Amino acid sequence: IESLEQRAAIEPTNPEAFQTIAGYYWDETRGDSSLTENQKRDYVQKGLESVEKALSLKTDYVEAITFKGLLLRLQANLEKDPGKQQALLKEATALSDKANGLRKAKATGASSN
Repeated sequence: IESLEQRAAIEPTNPEAFQTIAGYYWDETRGDSSLTENQKRDYVQKGLESVEKALSLKTDYVEAITFKGLLLRLQANLEKDPGKQQALLKEATALSDKANGLRKAKATGASSN
């Protein structure tokens, strides 16, 4: 993670650098069974902070939108309150729909050129 954070510090206007950090935290939260629930919550939060930085630099960045949705799903899995859980899942689904719409628009735009 240090090298990813160094890259983001060197390239503070590059949304990919922050999205890569978010991807790291998503992957670690999913893949490391030794993490406690609190560590998972912390990783999800750090991932969401990084993906928000990426989206503040490029609002239509499909990969960052996708990872935000994935991180929200992880957050929902850790949430005890059913109402909050459903709200997180609803937001994640909306982000997935947005990312799919942007992908389709990009593909349509590319094929018409």
